[in-house]
Amino acid sequence: MHYFSAMFTIAILSFIILWMFYKYWVSNYKYWEDKGIPSIPGRFPFGSEANLTLLRKFQGDMFLEMFRKFPSSPYFGLYFMRKPTLVIKDPEYVQVVLVKEFSSFRDRLLLKIPESDVLSQHLLNLEGDKWKALRSKLSPTFTSGRMKAMFPLFLKSSEAFDSLLESHVNSVIDVKDLASRYTTDILCSCAFGLDTNVMEDKDSELIQLGKNIFSVNLRLVLAFIITTTFPKLSEIFQFRCTPEKKESQLFVYNLVKETVKQREENNIKRKDFLDLLMQLKNKGSLDGEEEETEANVSHFVMDMERLAAQCFVFFVAGYETASTVQSFCLYELALNPAMQERVQTEIDRMEQLHAGVTYDAVKEMTYLDMVVSETMRKYPTVVNMSRMCTKTVTMPNGDTIEKGQFIFIPIWALHRSPENFPDPDKFDPERFSEENKHNINPYAYIPFGEGPRFCIGKRFGLLQTKMGLISILRKYSVEPCEVTQIPLKMSGEVPLTKTVEPIQLKLVKRKLS
Repeated sequence: MHYFSAMFTIAILSFIILWMFYKYWVSNYKYWEDKGIPSIPGRFPFGSEANLTLLRKFQGDMFLEMFRKFPSSPYFGLYFMRKPTLVIKDPEYVQVVLVKEFSSFRDRLLLKIPESDVLSQHLLNLEGDKWKALRSKLSPTFTSGRMKAMFPLFLKSSEAFDSLLESHVNSVIDVKDLASRYTTDILCSCAFGLDTNVMEDKDSELIQLGKNIFSVNLRLVLAFIITTTFPKLSEIFQFRCTPEKKESQLFVYNLVKETVKQREENNIKRKDFLDLLMQLKNKGSLDGEEEETEANVSHFVMDMERLAAQCFVFFVAGYETASTVQSFCLYELALNPAMQERVQTEIDRMEQLHAGVTYDAVKEMTYLDMVVSETMRKYPTVVNMSRMCTKTVTMPNGDTIEKGQFIFIPIWALHRSPENFPDPDKFDPERFSEENKHNINPYAYIPFGEGPRFCIGKRFGLLQTKMGLISILRKYSVEPCEVTQIPLKMSGEVPLTKTVEPIQLKLVKRKLS
């Protein structure tokens, strides 16, 4: 009798606890309604859209579908699990968040970084005054002059890439695989000062690091859910954001440390990114640049750990963005042979005018720039941009955004919205011609972000992408083949623009006149 009574009591208590948990969980689901902001209703337990959490559908398509539900509103609300999140859809309000009210939205919505996670102490992750100080230190490293000084390293990688391409003529290629080997070679040279054999060795540890760093596993999903839903718990459990294997982190750190030691002992100068970081570490400023006098900048110390972290993020960001843009660009050129021929004609003309492929020749390839811009419009690498409101602010229409509010800026949906780009699914480089580009709202086209926190490596990334395309299209053409997926299907496994199947094209020799 006592046994059944105890079991009954436990069942009642369990029911009460579960009911209280359920009521707590759904208590936020009236937040947007109470504020008078249109929203997508939340449902237990995943909120407005289960696929946002379960990664079963491409995020770009999900947000584009949401856009259509609120045609006259500049933004709308949704619930990520139980957390109210504001999604910006009007370019005017994108400008408010990224520029006009930047001081209230300068922090990104990312996992909190424990001090022990050495390679995560980089510009992408840091917040507040730490971010401001590091940004001020690093900005001069990406000037046009310094990109020009690094250009010989790009040419050296292009020569090695040409040998790799020659071995694949008249065969079907995995475009992303080849592009990633080229970008890895450049990044190893500029970030780590290494002459590698990644062109031949696709199993290189650095290539594997690049492939794995953006993979989303259950650990990261759970960490993000806990961080957004129970923020206090995230302060107790220190979640790692760098590769899960500590040996990968140690490998990168030791690689940078050993290279720095060798350069300092032998006075080696390569005019690359690592050289510039070493100047910041040893002198506090770059050659030709005066050190900042602002208090929170001048006391910033570029020690070996922070130096390695900047090399790490420079490698990771450059690996994914450049190889992705090259892949989608070659896919579109394969489907549009007249555009491909026009790019090749421009490359030939500029190479002849400048007696080779030079930094100035690349800058003057205007049609190539249009093609790359349209590729980033149609296939932005980063699907969504996130921000955290750090100070309550009033929006132009009078709505109040409270401190602690999550903000999503859906880049893919902005780029694919017919209100911003007519016939958005059409690949049309003419959108970015001198005659037409003034019609584009700059806050509807943000592949590199915008405002004070825009991508600091934009110049490097564009140069890296264009040089990869030039290296291929100077001598070769790409064509669709029987295994080319048309149209492309996007994967929901990662919050990036990634295809379900590899992009496969046929590589052939150009028919030169």
